[in-house]
Formats: sequence, structure tokens, C-alpha cells
Amino acid sequence: MRTRQLTRLCGIVLGAFCCQAFAEVTVEKVDYQKWHDAYRLTNGSCEMVIVPQVGRVMFFARTGGQNVLYNNEDLSGQTVPGDDHQWHNFGGDKVWPTQQDWWDRYTDRKGGWPPPYFSDAAPQSAEPIPHGVRMTSPLSPEFGTRTIREFVMDPKLPMIHVRQWFKKEGGKPVVMTLWTVTQVRQPEYAMAPLGEPIDGKPFKNLADTPPNAKGVGQAVLIRNDPKKPQKIGTAPSARSEGTWVAGIFEKELFVESRRTPVREGYPDQNCSAEIFTADEPLRMYVELELLSPMREIKAGDTLEADCVWQIAEITPEMASDPAKAAKLAQELCARAQSLPENQR
Repeated sequence: MRTRQLTRLCGIVLGAFCCQAFAEVTVEKVDYQKWHDAYRLTNGSCEMVIVPQVGRVMFFARTGGQNVLYNNEDLSGQTVPGDDHQWHNFGGDKVWPTQQDWWDRYTDRKGGWPPPYFSDAAPQSAEPIPHGVRMTSPLSPEFGTRTIREFVMDPKLPMIHVRQWFKKEGGKPVVMTLWTVTQVRQPEYAMAPLGEPIDGKPFKNLADTPPNAKGVGQAVLIRNDPKKPQKIGTAPSARSEGTWVAGIFEKELFVESRRTPVREGYPDQNCSAEIFTADEPLRMYVELELLSPMREIKAGDTLEADCVWQIAEITPEMASDPAKAAKLAQELCARAQSLPENQR
């Protein structure tokens, strides 16, 4: 599906209002998949759509390319105005607040499910900023925090700088991790770099049954299994100051990366990167996840963990060569880490 056809095929209606251009980046209000007051960012090489009504990013693609994010079309246009204690899996990208088996420490989510409402489905506010959009969540009564995310598009490259933080406004101290969860449509495979061993193994199995994951050089590869969900995690590496997760498609590689300046204190026995693969009943999407170290924050504190999104055009031949794909993902991660601090 081509992004130049979004008006006809994807339900985007470009607004004639609230359109601002910053250098080569255009920010405009649009309707997207029956949701209103979304924001579309473009720079000639990539496009992003942010939907505040469901508090997440729902579209990211090369200009002229296909959306890499998973969209649950059954929920198009729906919103969740209050906490109904249900999971509304819209797809796209959002942020969760702490290690999953800790949710019941701070919320009424017994057994760690469904996700806390104010971190998953609550409508958020949004406003244009230079080269992008700032989205702010309501105050979470459980954590006493707001989630603030700024999506800043590079003027030329197919790259998004995601500046994001929790702002603790009140309540008791809480232990949090800034956990980005990005659902992508089914890729050829997904990858993450191998870091330090966890329990003597190169990666951690976070599911009940063995995954189909395998090592490819200094990375791990995993594919969807139609019969069962899978989840794996990797630790930070002493060889690199950053980590990444990537989805490899036939014609593009999508990678998210983040600095990992410390080597310990991450959730799930020190996992800084995780990949979840859905089965056929869950529609075969993949979650690419980056996690910050667990930190106790008190009123007045912030917890920051920026990341960078990049998308690169590749050939089917590269997509069929995981070693080359991993090398490209690592190079893109290195490029992101070389940016000045205020551009990451």
C-alpha cells in the first residue's frame, strides 16, 4: 500500500487547518482510519502519523512505502474514554510504565494484565513543536506520573528522534522503566543484538515454551510461529553503548535504537531489548520493545529514555541474508548514537 495513496486507501483526509512547516518538515492535522485530530509528519523521505485519541503512533513508512506498523482494523476509529479493565489492542507504538509482573504492585491489574489504562489506551493531548509533535498523557493516578513524548523528524533522513520521559507530579515513590512497545506488521523476521549472557545463555526466553530464535553472529533472529506466541529478551552489551530492535521486511528494514549507558538494572533479569511474536489468533504481528533501567522516582523527578526510529530501503536479497540485515541495523544504531545529545 503506497503512502501517496493514503487519502483513498488508508482513510487519511489532509486537514486544511493546523498545518505548519519547519524547514523541510511539514506537520499537519489529519483524520486517520476514522480517528480525528491526528498529526502527520513528512519530510520527503518518510511519513509518520500520531493519533492522540488512542495515545500512540499508528503509521510510519518511507515516502512511497508501506506502513511498517501493525494496525488492528477492527478497532479503527474507536476510543476508550475511561478505564474498562479491558485490553484494546489498536496496534502501533506506545509506552508502558514498569516491569509487567510489577503492575499489580501499583494498579488493580492482578496477574499483570491488562495494561494500565493511562499508559495504554487513554486519549492524550498533542501539539506541534519544531519539526514534530509533543504528546502528553493524562496524570496516572496509580503512578502519579505523566508520559511526555516528542516525535521530532529529521529534516532530510528517514529518521525520528523520540524524546520521552515520565514526569512524577505526586504520590508515593514508584519504581518504573520507560518501556516502548512498537507493534509492527508481520516481518520476514525480527532481530536484536546479543549482549551479556543471562543465566549463562545468550538470550532469555520470556515465554512458556521454547522459541524458534537462533543466533546470527552478534544478533538473535526470531520469526512468528503461527501456533504459539513467543518472547525473548537480550541484555546490554559491553561492546556497544547502544542497543536496538529491528523488523526486517521484504523491501525495508525498520530499527529502533537507544543508548544503554549502564549495564545492569534492566527489567526481566536485565533485558534492555525484547521481541514478542504473535500467533495466528493474535494476527501475527511482532512487538519490538526497548526498556530503560528500573529506577525509583519521587515527586519532582523525571525518568528519561530517548530513542531513534529509522527506516531503510533494502532489497529482497538483503532481507534474505540475516547477517547483512543485522550489520545494517547495527550501522544505523551507530549513526543514531553519533548524533549530538539534543538530536537523539
